[in-house]
Amino acid sequence: MSIKRPTFDERVRGGLYGVAVGDALGATVEFMDQRAIQKKYGQLKDIVGGGWLNLCPGEWTDDTEMMLAVAEGIIADPDDPVPHIGQAFRRWQATNPPDIGNTIRAVFRIWDRDNLTHEQWHIAAERAHRELGGMSAGNGALMRTLPVGIAYRLIPDVYCQAIDIARMTHWDIKAGLTCAVYSLAVRNILNGTADRFMAIVEAIKLVQEITQEAYREELREIAESPINRDRSNLKPTGYTIDSFLCATWSVIEADGFKDAVVRAVNLGGDADTIGAIAGGLAGVYWGYKAIPKRWIKKFSPEQCVMLDQIVEGLVELARRQS
Repeated sequence: MSIKRPTFDERVRGGLYGVAVGDALGATVEFMDQRAIQKKYGQLKDIVGGGWLNLCPGEWTDDTEMMLAVAEGIIADPDDPVPHIGQAFRRWQATNPPDIGNTIRAVFRIWDRDNLTHEQWHIAAERAHRELGGMSAGNGALMRTLPVGIAYRLIPDVYCQAIDIARMTHWDIKAGLTCAVYSLAVRNILNGTADRFMAIVEAIKLVQEITQEAYREELREIAESPINRDRSNLKPTGYTIDSFLCATWSVIEADGFKDAVVRAVNLGGDADTIGAIAGGLAGVYWGYKAIPKRWIKKFSPEQCVMLDQIVEGLVELARRQS
């Protein structure tokens, strides 16, 4: 009997909800190491809240909030999304969220200090990069990049928008390149690539073909990452390439959506972000119906409405682009 593949709409909904459940599951064990997780939970499989942020079960963090902001900005103006994404970022910041990443916090501070506009996010990011001593290759751009691979259909558009949106806050090109690979992998799956490993490998090849020679060395570390499938090499840090490797390993080795996200968050470390990255990719691959219903039920009706509205907007935009 043939297995019915998820529809385009189901994959998009799976991706958005996948980010949210991966985030909500992983937030419980963020900053814990694997030994501590095993001692307390055995293996974390349910969304129970808590963690260092003391979240309620089903609460998500900056990973999902910023992903929704990116989607909102793209839907508002796919040709020039950065100013709209920036406005959404600032609306989120105004809610006084419990956690904002250090790089993003630095960009917000510089944006205010230097009286910049929503057309000048890249100026703020470059200045933050310098003030942080060149340390802006965190995973805070990768965690929010899923909508790029859904909304844009042409390879150059996916590549350029992924890097452009990443560099609103994370100026280091490695952050942008990991976002480009991830977004193109999402695009490949939505376009029919049936093998998740090949979807990532083909995305890397596309980025290698497009990326200018000056960035070849930065790209090499990314290009080798999903091919090395030895768990002992995984480092669940906030470095964008480490997070990319952890997330892609979790998806490639998994038996299904649940297994992928459980693998990801139980690596510990920056578990909410790695869970969100893995959940987005796994959700696009296996589709919405593969997400455990008990996880989705942890979300409030308001959260689900928010996600569903963004799903509808992205699906409509993607169809106009095709």
